[in-house]
Amino acid sequence: MRDLGPPPPPDTTTYRVRYALAGRPGVRQAEVTLVPGHSRESDIPALLDARLHPRPGGRPDGRRVVLLDVTEV
Repeated sequence: MRDLGPPPPPDTTTYRVRYALAGRPGVRQAEVTLVPGHSRESDIPALLDARLHPRPGGRPDGRRVVLLDVTEV
């Protein structure tokens, strides 16, 4: 049997996101990559919240993040 090596990485989709934080002035920008079957567009606020406010054992909910624009890259 021939060794085919490791499986290819799953398809991903990257988004350029413009967002604001509730109660804070200014607009921020980030890129977020989603893996089908693990995350979806509706998870973007919580993913950004986790990047900005890491909480050990906590589960970010994204309520502080206000999406202004989401564009597939």
